[in-house]
Amino acid sequence: MCVEELFHPSQAVVKVAVILKGEGMKRVIAPMVVGACLVTSGVANQEMQAQLEEMKKQIAELRAAQEAINVDALQRQINEVRAHSAGDNVKFDVDFRTSYDIVDYKINGGKDVSNNVWTNKLILGMGAQPREDLVFRGALGVYKAFGQTNMAGTSMFQDFDWYGTQKPNDATLRLREAYFLYFGKMGEVPYTASFGRRPSVDGFLTNLREDNAYPASPIGHNINMEFDGASFMFDVEKVTGVSGMYFKLCLGRGFSEARGAYSSDGAGFLPGYSKDDMNPHMDLAGLMMQLYDDGQYKVMANIFKAWNLMGADMSMKTVGYVGGNPADPVLMPSMNGFKDVGDMTGGALSLQVNGLSYENDFLMDTTVFASYAFSRTEPNSNPTTIISPLGVSTGSGMLGSQDKKTGHSFYVGVQIPGFFEKDKIGFEYNHGSKYWRSFTYGEDTLVGSKLATRGDAYEMYYNLPLLGNNLTAQLRYTYIDYDYTGSDMFFGQTGTPMKVSETPGAVESAQNLRLSLRYRY
Repeated sequence: MCVEELFHPSQAVVKVAVILKGEGMKRVIAPMVVGACLVTSGVANQEMQAQLEEMKKQIAELRAAQEAINVDALQRQINEVRAHSAGDNVKFDVDFRTSYDIVDYKINGGKDVSNNVWTNKLILGMGAQPREDLVFRGALGVYKAFGQTNMAGTSMFQDFDWYGTQKPNDATLRLREAYFLYFGKMGEVPYTASFGRRPSVDGFLTNLREDNAYPASPIGHNINMEFDGASFMFDVEKVTGVSGMYFKLCLGRGFSEARGAYSSDGAGFLPGYSKDDMNPHMDLAGLMMQLYDDGQYKVMANIFKAWNLMGADMSMKTVGYVGGNPADPVLMPSMNGFKDVGDMTGGALSLQVNGLSYENDFLMDTTVFASYAFSRTEPNSNPTTIISPLGVSTGSGMLGSQDKKTGHSFYVGVQIPGFFEKDKIGFEYNHGSKYWRSFTYGEDTLVGSKLATRGDAYEMYYNLPLLGNNLTAQLRYTYIDYDYTGSDMFFGQTGTPMKVSETPGAVESAQNLRLSLRYRY
């Protein structure tokens, strides 16, 4: 037997019993061996007990250290780090649409003009919230025809700021929105203050045809265009007791009168960014009101005034001679700039009902709306020169008249459930009177704004989710039947309403059929 085996306490007694069995000679030393084994076992137990005590001590120290840690404080610090990290990031979203449009025009005199246009439209949205009371929102846009085009070369107004991202052009990235919102409180009234490039296209009512769940700021019936300015909104629901009520003061500038850097009058350089004495500052102030909103019924109204509205001042410019003969010049229209032709007031009252009845699934998912809008001109006597199918003429006033003129428009629509889950079918109609005038240059319809129509416009569309809200399809058909010319033109003589049936070369009707796919994330 090995000596070291005796020092394993778990086996010592068994080993000794084996050794002593049948060995008389060793009976004398048996008690000594047993005693030694017992002593060894006791020593081992003491060592084990000491180790256990040491472990208990260490556990107690760890427990004490853990109890000393402020878990709540650590959690708050972690939350602060997370919030700070999120606030430091700008969140992006993508809205991309590819479309095939067929446009067709019937011209007085029997002419028919048509074309098909493929386009890509990208809106890159962004947002950040570094504090609970401060938010930034922005959007950049590209709206281009496939391949190279000569659009800018055939139009003096293709790049106009009012619709830079709302009409197809080239691949230039343009500013669509850039503004901040500050949230505060005046007593019991919460308010927001905002400055920048406004979210002012595809607003209330018009968001339905565009398949946007949430409308932008204005009422789309009479204001649908890009502009810069400020807004101040006051939430008075709590103090009035009227569900959803708020008032918003809107201020905007549609044209800034300023020369460019290193401008010249032909005789020398002029001071940069000074007044050019031709194109006036064009400003707008309005009050937008949400009079009621309980989730089912929503009533909105606006009233505004715009100052120094622009009338195009044009002339004929000689660009060559037929056969080199100075007596036979080739003339082309040329813009001399814009002139202040007067002011205008306007307003709208709109109702939308989301769900006609909660007792029927079809009616519950049906949305209807109706809207009335008006415009009234206040012309001055500044003369402008224009070129029309009737020739070159010089005159003054607004919309071809030196008298104040009032226009009216009615706009109704219904959106019903389709054939599958969450698809929608929509029908819309609007009518505008002889002197109706809207600010809807940003409406995304290739044949021009239907809501600016002096006449009747009809539209139907089908919105189909393909992969949830991330990939959708739309089929949309718009038909416009004009009674008078000048719809969606500027505010001077180019906007003169002339009977289409009596004006050679005037557009009698326009059609726009669009098939599009849209990706959003």
